[in-house]
Amino acid sequence: MPRRDLSLAEQENVRSLIRVLRVRLGNWTSVERALPLSHGMRVDVMAGRYEVSTTVAFRVAKTLDVSLHDVLAGTALPPGVCRHCGRRADG
Repeated sequence: MPRRDLSLAEQENVRSLIRVLRVRLGNWTSVERALPLSHGMRVDVMAGRYEVSTTVAFRVAKTLDVSLHDVLAGTALPPGVCRHCGRRADG
């Protein structure tokens, strides 16, 4: 089994926050610019075809102004926000 820098759960936590960024920034192009990621890399990361790197996790933490620990632990997701779409569950 290949060695991963981030566990599968940590990678999914980062993906959830990337979805939050899409909602906050309005579109995927803005997310790609903010992190920065190429379009192809962002698509592959979000589809699970490519592992989330520690660099991407750090960039997400910095962009959201939260700790890297909270990003990886899944505690940076704002209350009431869906981890699958990044939108508030109440609206």
